[in-house]
Amino acid sequence: MTTVGFIGLGRMGQPMAANLLRAGFRVIAHDIVPERVRALAAAGAEAAAGPGALAGASDIVISMIMNDAILHEVALGPGGVVANLREGAVYADLSTVTPGASAAVGRAAAARGRGYLCGAVAGSTGLAAAGRLTLFASGAEADFTRCRPAFEAVAARALHVGTGEAAAYLKLVHSLVVGVYSAMLGEALAFGEKGGLDLGLMVDVLEGGPLASQQLTLKAPVLKARRFDDPPSDIDTAAKDVDMILDTARADAMPLPILSAVRQLMAAAQAAGGGRRDIYSILETSERLGGIGREP
Repeated sequence: MTTVGFIGLGRMGQPMAANLLRAGFRVIAHDIVPERVRALAAAGAEAAAGPGALAGASDIVISMIMNDAILHEVALGPGGVVANLREGAVYADLSTVTPGASAAVGRAAAARGRGYLCGAVAGSTGLAAAGRLTLFASGAEADFTRCRPAFEAVAARALHVGTGEAAAYLKLVHSLVVGVYSAMLGEALAFGEKGGLDLGLMVDVLEGGPLASQQLTLKAPVLKARRFDDPPSDIDTAAKDVDMILDTARADAMPLPILSAVRQLMAAAQAAGGGRRDIYSILETSERLGGIGREP
């Protein structure tokens, strides 16, 4: 039985680890929140004392964490994954992090002769629960092949997308599109509202016409009902991803003027107390700027 060590049992990690259990893998889990580990242990997982202990007992280690700093805390140092990964094992980080942060982990793994995959997933928490995510990873093809059965337990599509940090860039491309699209749609809908159009009507017409998209179909019920609380992805998380993109773009001397403006809209939403609301609640920022829904 292949043993998968899973680090990070948040909104995406918990259902992914549960799907590994259902697929018959032995799962060893670690998270900084003990209650999350206990919840997964009730379904059959084993608890690890820390990243190092988990890595030493695993054939494949998967991490699903929040940012560069946490990745380096989990992966590097004497108690981290890389220093304790056993010979023949592979470490696959599936988090949204910068290419530079992932590259540092890759170099450390290579120095010890251990396999490392830079990876990411695309999809909602609902798709994570159903095992229907899209997963993409870059690195040695042999390492990807070794991890493929575990990847296919959590994803409908598992794609090898090249070497190095290709997957980290691809995930940031995805995050860039989501950030700009949500802000663009929110601005367009607020503009229509200012002209007297009904929000639900606009969403229905857009979804049913040539501007329809899978993203709009997914978010149409959320927008029409203004169901922005307790979201699968919030503005704080989206802003974190956008900051990673802008940091990477600065290092690459790549101008991103549209995304820079979107980040300011996100900052306005956060300043108004909306950071934990759905990313598509950025509509409310455009409404506030246009004086919609307020007394003159």
